[in-house]
Amino acid sequence: MTARRASTARGRGTGSITSYRTKAGRRWRFEIRVPLDPGRPEEGTRALSRGGFTSHDEAETGLTLLRADLLRRIPQSVGRDTFRGYGQRWLDGHACGNGTRMYIQRVLKAMDPYIGSVPLTDVRATDLAAAYRGLERGLRQPPSPKRPHPGLATSTVARYANWVNTIFLAALDEGLIVKNPANSKHAGRPKGESAKRVKPFAIWNVEQLTRFCDWALTEDEPWATAWVLLPRTGLRSGELLGLRWGDVDLVKQELRIERALHYDETRPAGDRYAIGAVKGGRPRTVTIDTTCVTLLQEWRRNLHAALTGERDNVTALRGLRSSDPVFPPLPGRAATQSGLLAAFQRVQQHYRHAHPDHDLPALTVHQLRHTHASLLFEAGQSVKVVQERLGHASAQVTLNTYAHLLHDAQTRAAAALNDLLGGGIGTGREAH
Repeated sequence: MTARRASTARGRGTGSITSYRTKAGRRWRFEIRVPLDPGRPEEGTRALSRGGFTSHDEAETGLTLLRADLLRRIPQSVGRDTFRGYGQRWLDGHACGNGTRMYIQRVLKAMDPYIGSVPLTDVRATDLAAAYRGLERGLRQPPSPKRPHPGLATSTVARYANWVNTIFLAALDEGLIVKNPANSKHAGRPKGESAKRVKPFAIWNVEQLTRFCDWALTEDEPWATAWVLLPRTGLRSGELLGLRWGDVDLVKQELRIERALHYDETRPAGDRYAIGAVKGGRPRTVTIDTTCVTLLQEWRRNLHAALTGERDNVTALRGLRSSDPVFPPLPGRAATQSGLLAAFQRVQQHYRHAHPDHDLPALTVHQLRHTHASLLFEAGQSVKVVQERLGHASAQVTLNTYAHLLHDAQTRAAAALNDLLGGGIGTGREAH
């Protein structure tokens, strides 16, 4: 009669070892999932177990020998699949958005000089550690005009390592390898605060933002409505360009964010922009203030005239359909992320030229979204509210991104509380 078995936890796909009691004493057995057909891993796996070992170490040795035997039986056509070949094949079948697909493609490209031509079964944890350190130092990445220092941030390498681990897990599930090197403690995956660190970003304060937007509206700058809308709503640039008039409810003062313009660098040149789902596939509704309502009303009246040359307000309102984009391409104004960024850089230069005495940090379009978050925290809004407006997957993402802003908010909160309560409490002085 056997007693309750004690299990030894192991990594995914590497088998398990359990102990049990017999009349002869304590014994150990191992169990592992093996391919039904090593040459056709898609046919699935079966459980294989062996017992009777007199010690845990003996069972461990038996499991190791079995894994080695399984590896020898994997055909060359399967077992010699390279990281490059398998990674691309896995990505081709992986269901994800365009943005994620481009990011994984970037990971494969970055890892290619290190392990791209290495068979999956030959990749060792130390190979991955060397690759990650090489990415941080930029050892096999030539500098470019956009990146004079080719080394990647530790946080970026950490995200790359997560995708490498995912790819090896898929190969493990398919029976192409018997152990995941990316999950080893020797793989050198970046950890700690440096792996979580968010790239520093610039933002505008209230005075800088107000001055710039007022100037842009006065100058009738082509994208002025967008420059006001972005920091007041926190939209991503692709979400702004994906807006349709049917998504705009000026009565309820709401924008329904359901789609976005995406750039796909894997598509043929000239056809790389397409409308798709928002990031993470999570539509949301963003409430807008009266300033945005007024600007959108005026923009709609002027837009039809800009497109057709007709200045009649009634015709303009009838001429725009719910499926029409809020920010369509106009002469000299490309409605793409790159066109929007170029326009934003130009208008900042024009503003600085017109106001050389005004301090205006250089921002990207995405940093208007960060400015929105900063203003919300300054106004005392909760992390949950900011998360919902920005469309983050979780409040933790918001916390990780804006931790330094929250620290500033805490400082202001403490100062405000001191102003409210006064300094007499607990100081030995009687409050008057």
